[in-house]
Amino acid sequence: MYGILTSPCPRAPFLRALPSPSARAFPRTLAFPARPLSRGLRLTPPPRAATEASASAAATALGGLLASPLSTLEAALRGLNLAPLRAPVAAAMSAAVRWLGVYREVLLVGVLLSWFPNIPWDRQPFSALRDLCDPFLALCREVMPPVFGRKLDLSPLVAFMAIDIIIMILRPQPRM
Repeated sequence: MYGILTSPCPRAPFLRALPSPSARAFPRTLAFPARPLSRGLRLTPPPRAATEASASAAATALGGLLASPLSTLEAALRGLNLAPLRAPVAAAMSAAVRWLGVYREVLLVGVLLSWFPNIPWDRQPFSALRDLCDPFLALCREVMPPVFGRKLDLSPLVAFMAIDIIIMILRPQPRM
């Protein structure tokens, strides 16, 4: 769905979904006014024959694989009522964000303790900490290998950035 910022009253804007980007009847918007087109440019849709020809050429190029299943799938998806899934999905995303936050703290403790060479990593609780942190750090070491003759390991930075990006994606955005 496409959306624009609209305001039913002057003080509380909210995001309202529109049926399509070609909707013409907008309520009072907070958008910038449209600029006039320069000379020689016209705001006209492409000819219908050209659009149909390009669509049929694309369908032929793909061997007709996407012609009918896509329309059937699209019709089935539009008929689904996803409202009952909104609360469980939000709860799962919130739980994932909390779990990633705890894992980020465990990873921070593991990285800080790795600076001390006299820690017995073969005893508990250090072996459990290493078992939790090392697989993800090994994956990040493949993305960013150690530099300066394996003396400076920057994989924790990559790990923290990846966790923060995933948290930002999963965290619900506040409604306006």
